[in-house]
Amino acid sequence: MIAVLTGVLLFGAAILLWPGLSGAAPTAARRATSADRGSDGGNEAPEDPALHLDLLGAMLAAGLSLPHAVAALAATTRGPQQIALQRVASALLLGVDWQEAWALGGRGSGLDLLRDALRFGAATGAPSAAVLFAQADQLRRRRRQEDQQRAAALGTKLVLPLGLCALPSFIALGVVPVLVALVPRF
Repeated sequence: MIAVLTGVLLFGAAILLWPGLSGAAPTAARRATSADRGSDGGNEAPEDPALHLDLLGAMLAAGLSLPHAVAALAATTRGPQQIALQRVASALLLGVDWQEAWALGGRGSGLDLLRDALRFGAATGAPSAAVLFAQADQLRRRRRQEDQQRAAALGTKLVLPLGLCALPSFIALGVVPVLVALVPRF
């Protein structure tokens, strides 16, 4: 009996560890090729607008011009935002009007936020790095407050399910033994 169990375990280990017998090799190869391409099969995480604001602020503080800063930001992003930022940067480098350049990029929540944050600096020529840093901090603070509100709401929503799950066990383990102990024995 022990010999049969040992044989089954060794056979199972051979199937799992041998690359040709299990389907693990093609999966690992797919994973490696998707990692080489820099994507995970199209399920890319959305870009963080606060990080974009910080990056733009750092580039502007270092002395990079606004069109070149947008072009550098486009080089660091992935997905549809990269294409939109490349269009905007190319248009700004060619001297296209501010509104027309951002209209070429399309509409998106991240792009709208960047456009609105950069509008003051582009219109006035004032250094806008401090404004970008402040807006990034404000965006993070707003997200943190929203997360705290959702967490507080979750606590009140979990009271009923947890109570319904804990009440039967409390009755079965706490109340029933006490009642059984109180019942007189005949």
